[in-house]
Amino acid sequence: MRKTLTYILSIAVAGASAISCENAKFLDQYPYSQTSPENFFDSENSIYMGLVSCYEIINGHKIPGASYVQRGSYGQGLLYVMNSPSDDMVAATSSSDEGLEMMWGNYNESTRCVRDTWKVMYTGINRCNTILHYIDRVDMDEATRTQYIAETRFLRAFFYYHLAWNFGGVPIVEAYDSDGQEPRSSLKDVYDHIFADLDFAYQNLNTTGILQTSSANKYTAAAYTARICNYLAACKNNNVGAELVAEQPLNDFSFVDADAMYKKSKLACEDIINNSSYKLIPDYTNLFRETTKTQQYQECLLLAEQPLSGSEGYWPNSYYLPSPTCNTDSPTVYGGRFVPTPRAFYMYSPKDPRRDHNFTGRLQDLHKDGTPGKIEVTVDGYTYYNPDPPRTEITVKDEHGEDVLGPDGQPLKEDHPLYDSETQTYMPIAGIQLCAGKFRLCKIDQLQRTYQQHALSYPLIRLADVYLMYAEALAFGQDKNEALARAQLRTVLLRAVNNNETLCDELMTYYHRDNFLDELLESRERELIFEFSRKWDLIRFNLMDEKISSLSEDMVVEKLVEDTESPDYINPDYLKFQSDGYLKLGIPTIKQNWQPHKIWLPISEEQIGVNKKLTQNAGW
Repeated sequence: MRKTLTYILSIAVAGASAISCENAKFLDQYPYSQTSPENFFDSENSIYMGLVSCYEIINGHKIPGASYVQRGSYGQGLLYVMNSPSDDMVAATSSSDEGLEMMWGNYNESTRCVRDTWKVMYTGINRCNTILHYIDRVDMDEATRTQYIAETRFLRAFFYYHLAWNFGGVPIVEAYDSDGQEPRSSLKDVYDHIFADLDFAYQNLNTTGILQTSSANKYTAAAYTARICNYLAACKNNNVGAELVAEQPLNDFSFVDADAMYKKSKLACEDIINNSSYKLIPDYTNLFRETTKTQQYQECLLLAEQPLSGSEGYWPNSYYLPSPTCNTDSPTVYGGRFVPTPRAFYMYSPKDPRRDHNFTGRLQDLHKDGTPGKIEVTVDGYTYYNPDPPRTEITVKDEHGEDVLGPDGQPLKEDHPLYDSETQTYMPIAGIQLCAGKFRLCKIDQLQRTYQQHALSYPLIRLADVYLMYAEALAFGQDKNEALARAQLRTVLLRAVNNNETLCDELMTYYHRDNFLDELLESRERELIFEFSRKWDLIRFNLMDEKISSLSEDMVVEKLVEDTESPDYINPDYLKFQSDGYLKLGIPTIKQNWQPHKIWLPISEEQIGVNKKLTQNAGW
């Protein structure tokens, strides 16, 4: 069904600006197949197929006129764009693969991620426009028609949201048969268009989408409304990109009424929290496994979804979200390519269970005695493996920080884990560095997939994020209620510690910051790390320059505490980087490449070559 519909819709969107070669003359020729958009969209079932095709774009690997596109959808490459660069992970400069440019901060007009993001999102928009063009002529119940229109408009807003966050003002395309020559619109006009679609979706969608659990509903529309409102309010309050407006006036946030945005976000979040059926699932880790989709549906308002067979999911080779599996032929954690920064690791208390799930060793690392560096666990009848931290020798110190000598008069050595919960130790040594372990694949032979595939469904927006967005709207809106805002942070933390009230209160005290913004952003990072939030938090609060420049390739300076009695004290030896480690390569690279204008992606040279009305973003 998908292949047939993809072909049909490729005819319908042939003139779109999404894909440059779709403007080629051969596409103007009459299609000689028996099925075309004019006669395909003749029943409710055909509209249903069209909607499926719109959702397919979120994780799609092929689009008309571009064949295999893996770098612009959540199927693989869009995760690079939405997560990086930031201060929670760097790429080793010894690596070479598409997508690494985003992590390095040296992307440009010809970077494939940049090109493909534009293409994929406009393909999604054009599929939505095609449905909206033909749906009125289809004989169906009017209430059902409204549902289809509302869900399609939500998806169109979803695709424009990705374009606006990454590129700023973009062309607004409403005609399914566009010639692809629309000029860029201002940020104001683009967001007016997005809100019009989201508001219509929110007012008209039911509590369950047309595709049931896989589909957007009214609360999904509310959640994206809140996310976009918070983004715009923060950008306005923090003068994001103001120095670039003279060169590119389209990307100007001066139109935003920050108080109105936070009020709209607050109301949207309250509706979701008070009236929806979504809940925080008991086990945080089950949000990030292949086989726990039923639990994901309980908390996630939208997923980039793969079927459990995994037959369509490409394994994340050279991709910074890891995939620990059960044997050496399977994708393992590519710690040599993508390395979490120690500041992200040390942001957690050693008592916070999220840390030792989100950060791991590699599965293939053996202990010194030759035993496997993994521990088997069973989740809902499926086998997973938790990486067991590899060990290394460290010098034993006395209470004064002096070396303890052994019987031979030499410094005494002891076997010590790469990282350790009790001592909060992280030793970023070459070859055995910490890895990002948030997303997990199960034992290969328990699913109908090969080691080259996966069935992961990535959470795109979930209830924990709604609580955190609500906290932001409460703290920075007109009422400025920090006490109630902190109560939302506590709700998220309480789930993370398995509803242990005593531990939750202890960690709330440990994580408290006098500046609530610091506390909020750290809370968001602990909960949502590697889930498409940190980069945008740094951009919208105008912190990217500061956080990138403050990364140190020598020592985790922000955790250097002199008072040995302090709960934050860590042996300084554990905070030093080895001279040949990947962090010593990756951190200077991003610091050298990052420039303030890179908060916006460039318009690709390919698109500017096709549409002469497009103007480039400032600084490119």
